[in-house]
Amino acid sequence: MKMSLEELNTKYNIFITISRMKYRDKGKLRDLKFGIKDIILTKGVRTTAGSKILKDFIPSENAYIVDKILAEGGEIIGKTNTHEFAIGATNTSSLIGPAKNPYDPERISGGSSGGSAVAVALGLVDVGIGTDTGGSVRIPASLCGVIGFKPTYGIIPTDGVIPFSWTFDTIGFLAKDISLIRRTIEALAENKIPFISYSKRRPTLGLFLFGDYETSKALEPVINKLSSYFDLVQIENELLIKHSRIVRKTIALAEASSYHMKYYDKYKDLYSSDVRKLIEEGFKILATDYVNSLRIRKVLLEEYFSIFKKIDALISPTTRIVAPKIQEVIGNELKYRDSLIANTEIFNTLGAPSISIPVTKLNDLPVGLMISGEPYKDGTVLDIAEEIMGIVGFIK
Repeated sequence: MKMSLEELNTKYNIFITISRMKYRDKGKLRDLKFGIKDIILTKGVRTTAGSKILKDFIPSENAYIVDKILAEGGEIIGKTNTHEFAIGATNTSSLIGPAKNPYDPERISGGSSGGSAVAVALGLVDVGIGTDTGGSVRIPASLCGVIGFKPTYGIIPTDGVIPFSWTFDTIGFLAKDISLIRRTIEALAENKIPFISYSKRRPTLGLFLFGDYETSKALEPVINKLSSYFDLVQIENELLIKHSRIVRKTIALAEASSYHMKYYDKYKDLYSSDVRKLIEEGFKILATDYVNSLRIRKVLLEEYFSIFKKIDALISPTTRIVAPKIQEVIGNELKYRDSLIANTEIFNTLGAPSISIPVTKLNDLPVGLMISGEPYKDGTVLDIAEEIMGIVGFIK
């Protein structure tokens, strides 16, 4: 017997608030249903950021992306579960509790855009809207067996999004079909140039961030299959790997603590433990370290661009682990956070387009392959991802 939306929500903790929003029946997004991450403002519908602090906050205006979806005929059916203030990769620290994995409700969805990923996986929405600051769209996409795309930073305005980090916050999209992501972006993006394809007939892909961990090994048969269709080369760049992570963490936590200064003294005890620790870490970052990180980021971008003189895109395991059990994660969010964002956060540092696609399983749990490209060449990333999915198929 098919479960109702309310029954599925009770079982999987998908939506913080179920509320239908629809303006018109015409437009580029007509007939499409959307789930909106609950850090994105919705006029007249509460936006909690998954936190006790904002549990009763009702915005007086819509975020840019909400207005655009509604203006193009899309229907929003609710505000999806998120890790508190989007500062986490597990989605276990939330006002309503963890969003649960559609493959096994005892396991995490990943985060912070976990509710949007679960809503897509269970067929409740066509497109989930999330945000990605260190991997928050691609991580739950990988763990829940759906597609998660982070465009080039700044292509989709973040006006009306409760910030984690102004330098890195990026609107992202989750779906089961890349064509739905293309259709959504076509309706939302003011600048269409990044979505023109630049890929060759037989692109060269760089194998990046493959290591001695479980998902890397699980992807080996997939890589062997792709070698018949693409030219594959190994990419090693420890400088980029090491410094991009340090730079992103320094900038992101400094900016997070800056935003949360207005809440921290009064509501310190209302934060989840892991989120509070990260904000407190941000308070300790020196202004000189923040400024130097911004300067180093420019050098890392030059290093990144140099890689693409020989390749069209990078491919990597999205996460280093498959979805762990919720009870193992609760109280250990920061430990699991590092395992989950280690591969994804590099592309946030660089503002680069990056997509996770479901290509295999490990112990019956999804494993994502990440395709990443040069900033403003989103079309190439989407084309290559679509070609790979045509070769490998969509896991179920």
